[in-house]
Amino acid sequence: MFQTLKVLFVVLMVIVIGASAYAFAAANTIPDSNAGYAATVVSGYTVSNIAYNLNTDPTKIDTITFDIAPSGANTAAAVTVKIKTGAAVAWKDCTVAAGAVTCTYATPINVVDVTALDIVATSN
Repeated sequence: MFQTLKVLFVVLMVIVIGASAYAFAAANTIPDSNAGYAATVVSGYTVSNIAYNLNTDPTKIDTITFDIAPSGANTAAAVTVKIKTGAAVAWKDCTVAAGAVTCTYATPINVVDVTALDIVATSN
Protein backbone atom coordinates (compact mmCIF):
# COMPACT_ATOMS: atom_id res chain seq x y z
CA MET A 1 0.00 0.00 0.00
CA PHE A 2 2.82 2.43 0.94
CA GLN A 3 4.62 1.57 -2.34
CA THR A 4 1.45 2.44 -4.35
CA LEU A 5 1.22 5.83 -2.64
CA LYS A 6 4.85 6.59 -3.49
CA VAL A 7 4.27 5.76 -7.17
CA LEU A 8 1.06 7.80 -7.21
CA PHE A 9 2.87 10.75 -5.61
CA VAL A 10 5.70 10.61 -8.19
CA VAL A 11 3.21 10.44 -11.09
CA LEU A 12 1.27 13.37 -9.63
CA MET A 13 4.46 15.45 -9.29
CA VAL A 14 5.44 14.73 -12.91
CA ILE A 15 2.01 15.87 -14.09
CA VAL A 16 2.16 19.07 -12.01
CA ILE A 17 5.67 19.94 -13.22
CA GLY A 18 4.74 19.18 -16.84
CA ALA A 19 1.62 21.33 -16.65
CA SER A 20 3.59 24.21 -15.09
CA ALA A 21 6.23 24.09 -17.81
CA TYR A 22 3.51 24.11 -20.48
CA ALA A 23 1.79 27.08 -18.88
CA PHE A 24 5.00 29.14 -18.88
CA ALA A 25 5.89 28.18 -22.46
CA ALA A 26 2.40 28.94 -23.75
CA ALA A 27 2.57 32.48 -22.31
CA ASN A 28 5.53 33.54 -24.52
CA THR A 29 4.70 35.83 -27.43
CA ILE A 30 7.12 37.35 -29.88
CA PRO A 31 6.25 40.46 -31.90
CA ASP A 32 6.25 40.20 -35.69
CA SER A 33 9.44 41.27 -37.44
CA ASN A 34 11.22 40.61 -40.71
CA ALA A 35 14.60 39.03 -41.26
CA GLY A 36 16.41 37.68 -44.28
CA TYR A 37 19.79 36.27 -45.23
CA ALA A 38 21.57 35.59 -48.54
CA ALA A 39 19.74 33.91 -51.41
CA THR A 40 17.82 31.55 -49.16
CA VAL A 41 14.09 32.15 -49.46
CA VAL A 42 13.15 33.81 -46.18
CA SER A 43 10.08 35.92 -45.64
CA GLY A 44 11.75 39.26 -45.15
CA TYR A 45 13.04 41.71 -47.71
CA THR A 46 13.48 42.22 -51.42
CA VAL A 47 16.76 43.82 -52.51
CA SER A 48 17.00 45.66 -55.83
CA ASN A 49 19.07 48.26 -57.71
CA ILE A 50 22.45 47.07 -56.37
CA ALA A 51 25.24 49.47 -57.37
CA TYR A 52 28.98 49.21 -56.75
CA ASN A 53 30.16 52.82 -56.83
CA LEU A 54 33.76 53.05 -57.97
CA ASN A 55 36.51 55.25 -56.61
CA THR A 56 38.49 57.57 -58.92
CA ASP A 57 40.71 54.50 -59.14
CA PRO A 58 38.30 52.13 -60.95
CA THR A 59 39.86 49.08 -59.29
CA LYS A 60 38.39 50.18 -55.93
CA ILE A 61 34.87 50.54 -54.53
CA ASP A 62 33.88 53.50 -52.31
CA THR A 63 30.25 52.55 -51.60
CA ILE A 64 27.72 49.83 -52.27
CA THR A 65 24.13 51.01 -52.52
CA PHE A 66 20.81 49.22 -52.98
CA ASP A 67 17.12 49.49 -52.26
CA ILE A 68 15.43 47.26 -49.69
CA ALA A 69 11.70 46.72 -49.26
CA PRO A 70 9.67 44.44 -46.98
CA SER A 71 8.16 41.37 -48.63
CA GLY A 72 5.57 38.89 -47.49
CA ALA A 73 2.82 39.60 -44.99
CA ASN A 74 4.92 41.73 -42.65
CA THR A 75 5.40 45.35 -43.72
CA ALA A 76 8.11 46.35 -41.21
CA ALA A 77 10.79 48.48 -42.85
CA ALA A 78 14.44 47.50 -42.50
CA VAL A 79 16.21 49.43 -39.74
CA THR A 80 19.50 47.54 -39.43
CA VAL A 81 21.35 46.37 -42.54
CA LYS A 82 24.81 44.80 -42.77
CA ILE A 83 26.72 43.44 -45.75
CA LYS A 84 29.64 41.13 -46.31
CA THR A 85 31.58 41.05 -49.60
CA GLY A 86 33.42 37.77 -49.14
CA ALA A 87 33.77 34.72 -46.90
CA ALA A 88 36.75 36.02 -44.91
CA VAL A 89 35.51 39.62 -44.71
CA ALA A 90 33.98 41.26 -41.63
CA TRP A 91 30.36 42.45 -41.63
CA LYS A 92 29.95 46.11 -42.65
CA ASP A 93 27.29 48.37 -41.08
CA CYS A 94 25.17 50.31 -43.55
CA THR A 95 22.83 53.27 -43.27
CA VAL A 96 19.16 53.01 -44.21
CA ALA A 97 17.02 55.98 -45.24
CA ALA A 98 13.51 55.41 -46.62
CA GLY A 99 14.43 52.02 -48.06
CA ALA A 100 17.69 53.21 -49.64
CA VAL A 101 20.79 51.52 -48.20
CA THR A 102 24.31 52.95 -48.38
CA CYS A 103 27.40 51.05 -47.26
CA THR A 104 30.38 53.42 -47.24
CA TYR A 105 33.98 52.27 -46.93
CA ALA A 106 36.40 54.71 -45.24
CA THR A 107 39.16 52.88 -47.09
CA PRO A 108 37.99 51.80 -50.54
CA ILE A 109 37.91 48.04 -51.12
CA ASN A 110 39.44 46.27 -54.11
CA VAL A 111 36.98 45.19 -56.80
CA VAL A 112 38.78 41.83 -57.18
CA ASP A 113 38.25 41.11 -53.47
CA VAL A 114 34.45 41.27 -53.81
CA THR A 115 33.48 37.63 -54.24
CA ALA A 116 29.97 37.76 -52.80
CA LEU A 117 27.35 40.13 -51.51
CA ASP A 118 25.69 38.80 -48.37
CA ILE A 119 23.00 41.07 -46.95
CA VAL A 120 21.47 40.75 -43.49
CA ALA A 121 18.53 42.97 -42.59
CA THR A 122 16.19 43.28 -39.65
CA SER A 123 13.34 45.55 -38.64
CA ASN A 124 14.75 45.97 -35.13
